[in-house]
Amino acid sequence: MNHLELQAMRQLFLLSVDEAAHYIAGDGNSEQWLMWERGEKEIPVSIIEQFESMNKERKKRISAIIEKINSRIGNNTMRSFTDFDAFLAVYTDGDFLEWKVYQSVANELYSRDLERLC
Repeated sequence: MNHLELQAMRQLFLLSVDEAAHYIAGDGNSEQWLMWERGEKEIPVSIIEQFESMNKERKKRISAIIEKINSRIGNNTMRSFTDFDAFLAVYTDGDFLEWKVYQSVANELYSRDLERLC
């Protein structure tokens, strides 16, 4: 993964630089994160692996939902959680990164005109 791909992955999951530094890197060092995104420092393997894992989960969820959509009749709607607390109210065992994956999936399905957000 290069620095541009790192930035694309962060944006795909709707993460701010500060959130990525905290939840993906685990150290909260936003300046270091920006150095990775500018290509000034090598991206640690653990960061790449975390995003690969999240993207794999995202693709799996999108495929599962599309499969359900194809066999469904009627309205196609998916909840959108504008904040983490709203997500936790429904998915009580969820964590911050699961919320970001969920929102990324919801946005993707909406952009494909497969789901309406509610």
